[in-house]
Amino acid sequence: STASDGALSPEALVEACAARGLTHMALTDHDTVAGVERARVAGERHGVVVLPATELSCQWRGINIHVVGLLPSGAQGELASGLERQAEARERRAMQIAERMERVGLEDALARAREEVGSDRPLGRPDFARALVAAELVPDMATAFRRHLGNGKAGDIKAHWPSLATVVAWVLDAGGVAALAHPLRYGLTRRKRGQLLDDFHAAGGQAAE
Repeated sequence: STASDGALSPEALVEACAARGLTHMALTDHDTVAGVERARVAGERHGVVVLPATELSCQWRGINIHVVGLLPSGAQGELASGLERQAEARERRAMQIAERMERVGLEDALARAREEVGSDRPLGRPDFARALVAAELVPDMATAFRRHLGNGKAGDIKAHWPSLATVVAWVLDAGGVAALAHPLRYGLTRRKRGQLLDDFHAAGGQAAE
């Protein structure tokens, strides 16, 4: 949702789910649960049960990986303090991405990305991608990621993220279920993807998308 780098507000997202006949959903914003309460209230209006959740950024062997935490009891314990550190890391990361996007021609990159967001939430790579499109430096979001923001590109900053095992431990400490997000999207070979799944399982991970 717009609590992180989505296009719809928490309320609009719940409404869209209800319109499609869903009775349960999890709101998995990146490194935050800021939209969960708004989604829960909207869910009560629309007959949708909203499960608290988040999608956590982390590192595995130098690769940016995401772990979904499904949180029946909400964010608590180590996860709650971890999310605070993630927000700080996102702010530092946004400044580094902005510097690198300015080198490829996006003037005042931080301000341009902030204009695309329209709020003070932490900026993510999609926000810079939208700014690149708006500045007509790339034709679309996919090209922005392929040239500048995807894994291994200039805007792929991951030095601030904790390890895969750390974020799985946060989720388990909160009484949640840890799920590996979109494992087919990391550009890994079949062998390396298997190693990722093995390490995720060894850390306590319980599911994969």
